[in-house]
Amino acid sequence: RKQRHSTFLNQNHAPSNCRKEMAIESADDTKTTSKLLGLKQDDYEVLVMAASAIGLSILYNLLQESMFTSDAKKYTGMITMMTSLVYAVLAFFEFKHELVSHAKTKAAHGGNEGIPVKTGVLENMKGTAFDYARLGTLTAAGMYFTNWSLQYLNYTLRVLFKASKILPTVLIAVAFYKKKFSMAEYVNILVLVASIVLFSYGDAVGKGKTDNASFDIFGIALITVGVIADALTSNFEGEHLFKTRKASHSEVMMAASLFGSLYMLVLMFVTGKAADSYQYLLANPDLAVKVVVSCSAGYFSITFILKIIQRVGAVTAEIVKSVRRVVSIVLSFIIYSKPFLSWHMIGSLFFILFIYNTFQAKAAQQKAKDAAKTARQMQEAVDLEVFANNGNKKNGSGH
Repeated sequence: RKQRHSTFLNQNHAPSNCRKEMAIESADDTKTTSKLLGLKQDDYEVLVMAASAIGLSILYNLLQESMFTSDAKKYTGMITMMTSLVYAVLAFFEFKHELVSHAKTKAAHGGNEGIPVKTGVLENMKGTAFDYARLGTLTAAGMYFTNWSLQYLNYTLRVLFKASKILPTVLIAVAFYKKKFSMAEYVNILVLVASIVLFSYGDAVGKGKTDNASFDIFGIALITVGVIADALTSNFEGEHLFKTRKASHSEVMMAASLFGSLYMLVLMFVTGKAADSYQYLLANPDLAVKVVVSCSAGYFSITFILKIIQRVGAVTAEIVKSVRRVVSIVLSFIIYSKPFLSWHMIGSLFFILFIYNTFQAKAAQQKAKDAAKTARQMQEAVDLEVFANNGNKKNGSGH
């Protein structure tokens, strides 16, 4: 009888939030046990998201490279402006969708005591205009200098340099935000730097061997500025807008891209390239199509990556990102017939080593998080048992 009484207390006298968590876990278990095409439903959904992220990323890179291997690469400001504008529009619709969905969810649960939830974009923004004016400067600079560098460098080198954003990001985080990193993380950054140096030397040696083989040290300087701007962007977003302001990814992307497109438009007029860019666009309308399609593919690829992180964590997302980088590099060499020298081979091995080390680091972080979560759940179970035992004692003294 005591055992039945204790069970009753555990089920009915436990805090309501604990009972809700038990119900949610039960529902999740039911969902994950259903199978589709031989896979668990959750696994199938993650696989679809991963394939979509990789496929869209490949489409983005191929269309971008097709633009920057044509005469369009001379119109860096126009391409950057159009790219930022497409990102701003896509992020606006995503942000608006999030606000409406949140309002419907809150209304369904009786939130705000019948008062309508505001779904206006401006009234729901967490960041200020000054925040996004600064961020827009960084995002526009990062994109502009990176695109400009492609007049002098191969697109594959751009992919590697974009991955190297981790180097200035870490240095900025240590210098300005007093963050600490392990020796293994610093060594892995050096591995990536070695990969980029080897690839750059391979491009320098192979310059002129085919029409698509190009290299100029000025391009290295330009893309370095772009990568530093990207690193400043990441730190400012993470520390100020995401942590302090609690802004969403869609809000940040929308506002920063809008400011960035305005900056590029002003730059085109100041440099006197607005008229020429407009005439080129009229003569080559397919450029606008490529920009819209490639940017949409890139945007939704990032969206799928974020969904994967939310669903299964950063480890799987890191695998997906690594696969899309490697596939993009391989396809670039195959489709655009660039010379693949021994230096490229050695650089590729270093890059694969960097990917492997990154995956191992993410896996270790995830393991530590899982261990902490398990310890927390065990402590909650102990607290719940103590709560039930105290209830038993009180009921016993009442009899």
